[in-house]
Amino acid sequence: MKMFILCFSVVLLINNVLSFVLSEGKPHIIFIIADDLGWNDVSFHGGNQIPTPNLDALAYNGVILNSHYVQSMGTPSRAALFTGKYPTKLGMQGPSITVAESRTLPEGKILPQYLKEMGYSTYLVGKWDLGYSRWNATPTQRGFDHHFGYFNEYTSYYDYLSTWKFNNKEYTGFDLRYDKTPSWENVGKYATDLFTEYGVNVIQNHDVSTPLFLMMSHLAVHSGNEGKPLEAPQETINKFKHIVDANRRTYAAMVSKLDDAVGTLVEALASRDMLQNSIVVFISDNGAPTQGHFRNWGSNYPLRGIKDTLFEGGIRSVACIWSPLLVQSARVSRDLMHITDWLPTLFTAAGGDSGLLDLDIDGIDQWASLVYELPSARNDILLNIDEKTRNAALRLSNWKLIVGSSNNGSFNGFLGQPVLENIQEPEYDATAVYNSPAGRSIKKVSYNTPLEIDDYVRIRIRATVKCVANGEKNPCDPSTNPVCLYDIPSDPCEENDLAKFFPSVVRRLKRSLVEYRKDLLPQIEQESNIERADPKLFKYTWNPWLDCSDLQCTS
Repeated sequence: MKMFILCFSVVLLINNVLSFVLSEGKPHIIFIIADDLGWNDVSFHGGNQIPTPNLDALAYNGVILNSHYVQSMGTPSRAALFTGKYPTKLGMQGPSITVAESRTLPEGKILPQYLKEMGYSTYLVGKWDLGYSRWNATPTQRGFDHHFGYFNEYTSYYDYLSTWKFNNKEYTGFDLRYDKTPSWENVGKYATDLFTEYGVNVIQNHDVSTPLFLMMSHLAVHSGNEGKPLEAPQETINKFKHIVDANRRTYAAMVSKLDDAVGTLVEALASRDMLQNSIVVFISDNGAPTQGHFRNWGSNYPLRGIKDTLFEGGIRSVACIWSPLLVQSARVSRDLMHITDWLPTLFTAAGGDSGLLDLDIDGIDQWASLVYELPSARNDILLNIDEKTRNAALRLSNWKLIVGSSNNGSFNGFLGQPVLENIQEPEYDATAVYNSPAGRSIKKVSYNTPLEIDDYVRIRIRATVKCVANGEKNPCDPSTNPVCLYDIPSDPCEENDLAKFFPSVVRRLKRSLVEYRKDLLPQIEQESNIERADPKLFKYTWNPWLDCSDLQCTS
């Protein structure tokens, strides 16, 4: 009898949600991307050093995606997100696009175009990073109604200048624009605040009868130009006096401003009565570069590896989803999910028929799994094949195979170092999560009984990844070993190589890599022409340069 009542209650709840969706129309979709954010730099993963109360409120009241994978760098991740395809099918599996490169995201319908055809207003705020050598490759020509942000891999947080070196000569250009027009008037405003202000303005002026797709692709927490790689308001930096290292302290302030931005955006949705029919997704495009190029002092602890590696710290991304449409929420999902899955998942969430999508996509529709906690249809993920570096990795069920190395194996020995020292150890404040702008807003629109502080603590424990205490330590360096094989659920820190114990599993995963290799499109050549792209030709602005000779060129 109890089972019957439970089943009846679940069916009733599902029917109520479906009725609500039908009455409210297509859900608004707010997709937030952090840049180079470390696994350990959100407090819902168990770290106390950097509180992220707004993100924690979203995560605890939604679904924490603890097995969400991305590509190891920004351009490939964004290519996968927008197309629903593995970058190997696009020739985009290599490094991120730099200035003066002619390569761009290949032609074909992408996520904002699918949603635009379904009646959505589409906005991109922040980073593009998919090429801009010609205007027809820029966001407003690829499905976004408007773009307020920058084209390159990074720009500065206050002056929006991006400096690159070619043949020992530096080239500096301005990189902030509204659609096609440089936005000089916003110099001096902190980027995270500026992008948030624009996003809030979009929400406040939006016709709520039209579904909104707002992609907030933040600059934070990517490092900037040499000499001032990390930037944040001093009053925010001062909140982190418990952190000994000055660079880590500034990084913490950058994360904190990002968290504030999330809370402000959720509050804006609530103020327009849009939140009760919204889907809010938060991900990082890859792990933090704790060391090396574009170092930002982020932490992927306890995961091994950093950005631009195929270890978990480089490709296992911070991610969560929140929506009143989620019937089974307040949980931690360990089901495999890949960044390519967002295109079919959001398309279905918006009421689309997945049969109308490109048949060649690799993304899997996860909407039913997210809403009802049904088993995920995904069993494997091609993590990458880079034919130039001979570096590849594949996840199949609980197994992960790594072949070869990036960066000549420079970071293979990085084993997930703990965060830097604190002057005093801070305590986690679950009450701050409960009372955060996001927390307060979510409580007002929740179908379920609002979570209590004890619930937050319980979910946080489940979301915290720990290395196996007193577990087997059989390290593997893929630059010297033919392959490395890990059982990720049992060994999330990739400390125990099992290749010699499970040769049949190694053979199976190798065969899968060979099959994926058949669809690989060789990397698009990285042709750079700084003489034609030199920003001084465009009033010291980074600008499309092919078929253009000055800043006024708009086609």
